Order: sequence, then structure tokens, then C-alpha cells
Amino acid sequence: MVMLQMAEKTSKTKRRALLMTQTEPVSTPTSTPTPGPSAVFQEPQPLPGDAFDRMRMDPEIQHFRRRLMLGAVAVGVIVVLMVIWSLLPSPAQKEKPLASKSDKAGDSSSQNGGKMVLPLETSLMQPEEPLPQVNSGNLVFRPPGGGDLKTASALPKVSGGDLAKLAAAEEIIGKFLETPSWKQRVLLVRDRLRVAPLMSIYYSKNADGPLAFDSIVEATETSPKFSQHVVVFEGGGRRVATVEHTTAGPRVDWEAFVGSGEMGWSDFLELKQAAPTLFRVLVSPAGHFENQFGDPSKLQCYSLRNISEPGAKVVYGYAEKGGPIAKALDYQLQLSEDATVPMIVRLKFPPDAPVDFQVWINQMVQSGWVTP
Repeated sequence: MVMLQMAEKTSKTKRRALLMTQTEPVSTPTSTPTPGPSAVFQEPQPLPGDAFDRMRMDPEIQHFRRRLMLGAVAVGVIVVLMVIWSLLPSPAQKEKPLASKSDKAGDSSSQNGGKMVLPLETSLMQPEEPLPQVNSGNLVFRPPGGGDLKTASALPKVSGGDLAKLAAAEEIIGKFLETPSWKQRVLLVRDRLRVAPLMSIYYSKNADGPLAFDSIVEATETSPKFSQHVVVFEGGGRRVATVEHTTAGPRVDWEAFVGSGEMGWSDFLELKQAAPTLFRVLVSPAGHFENQFGDPSKLQCYSLRNISEPGAKVVYGYAEKGGPIAKALDYQLQLSEDATVPMIVRLKFPPDAPVDFQVWINQMVQSGWVTP
């Protein structure tokens, strides 16, 4: 029997790789040349027994098996220790029974005749701090037969802490839209003592009653005091409702919602009012020049749309080209990504105006429809 061995330089471990047996020379016929006496033929012979059992007895495999078993035992011990640690009570939990006992003692000592008595300096609701006034306001409006108009400026995203405030605002908007008459609606608007006479005049010339709407979407907090909500009406029309958050609760800005001005839009056009009159309008660039306003080298033209009345006529407003009014209007239009921007302006007709759709822009009051 001959044993062959192999040695590795790294581990210097010797193992049995193969066992071979030496066989006798094979006899050949006389006709075939016989090899010399030194020639010996060897053939590999299989070893007895199961190959798996021989491999399992290999010293290196047995060493690896012992290491694997030790690692598994160590992992199991770590898992058991972690489970035991998680079941142990934390210091904060140990302090809770003591705190509950002291609370019960305090409750029993503060009761008087079965009623709870709170200290004088303790209040159930802390008063809300007054918030600063801001100038803000945007409008979303889709004219009949036209596409949707976007808001005039980019609005900040809603954070998680504002959800309760916005939900209260949406609730008050729903009540505002569902009230049967303006006399109930005035209780839900901001600055109602000043706005009540304006609402009385407005609804004496326009339809009163609840406004059918589909949903209230895109709630956005524009400042700590104001939030805006897009109201989707039945039929697809949209309008922005601005809500002021006061200590008495949320209140809807009625003037910004209906686009109210100092007088009715149709009355202003019919009378061709020469005195400067304040209006909330949607302003966009235009290029209509005729009559007294026929010189484009001296005048800047703008399209003015009012939404306070159904089917209100669109008029053209003019300002001196390069003047302060035109610069202010162009600046607000350039700031916005939209072609139409809600603004508060003062308008007036020229003397002996031949038409009712061309007016002077006497003053650019502010961008947006919400006043401080």
C-alpha cells in the first residue's frame, strides 16, 4: 500500500488525499513484446467505506465544526440577554407608581365637597397670543369658456403642526357657504361691523342664499394669521377663500371672497364714475388702444376683470408708460408666474368718456385682495 500526502504552506496541515494499491504486472501474450523487468503498471483503486464518513473525519473539517458550534452558542446567549434586558423595567417606569401615588394624594387634598378645586393661577386654556397683521391674498378664478387660472404667487407647503388650524378653517368655510342668508353669514366673516353694511348693499343687488360647492381643496397657510383654501363649486368653477385665525376662532374674508369694491362694478361702468374708486380686480397685460387711449408710445394697457358680479364686463385700464403706476403693476406681474394677478386698484373714467370699457388706473393699492 502507498499513501500520498499533500501539504499547504498556509496552514501546514497534512491530510490523506488518496490511497492507492500496487498491482502485479499484467501478463501478456507471447506474440506481444514483453516489457522489461523494471516496468510496473499501477492503477488507482477505490478506498473501502463511505466517502462522506472519511470526509467528516478530516481534522480541518472537525476544527471548523467546533468553531461554528461555539459561534452559535455565543449568538444564542446574546439573544437571551437582550430579551431579559428588554423585560426589565426602566427607571422612568419605576418612577410612575410614585408619581401616581403623589397625584392621588394631591387629588384627595384638593377635593372640596366632591368637586375638583384648581389653583387660581391654573387655567384650562391658555390665551392665544396676538398675531401680527400681514398683507397677503391670492385668487384662483376660471372665467366662462376659459382655462383654469393659477394662483398669483407660489404658496408655502403645509406642515404637520398646521393641520388642526386648517381643518378648523375648512369647517368655518363650509358653514359660510351653507348659510341660507347673508344675515347669518355675517357672523362668520372677519371685521363684521365694517363689512355688514357692504354685505347688505351687495346682496340687495345680487342673489343671496347658500352656495352649492363640491369640495374644499388645496388648504395652505400663508402666514401665522391667514390661510387660503380653494373652493370647488358644482360645475367646475373655483375660488379662493381666505380665512383669518383670531382668538375668537377662524373668520372668512368676505370682501376677498366675492371681490368686493367701494361700489358695484356695473354701477361704476354705467355712471362712468370720474372719482377714483377702489376695486378688487384681476390684472393682466393687454394691448387695446383707441379713443383717448390711442397712443401706445405713451400708455401701458392692462385687462381688468372683476368677479363680484356674474358675467361682469372686462374693461381696459391705462397708466402712463414708464410712470410709477405702470412700474408697480409691471413689477407685480413679473413676480408672478401667472398671466393674471389679483390686485386692489383705484379706477376712474376720463371726462366725457365715449365708452364704458376704458378707464384710468389712478392708484395701485396692493397686490392680493386681503387687506390688513
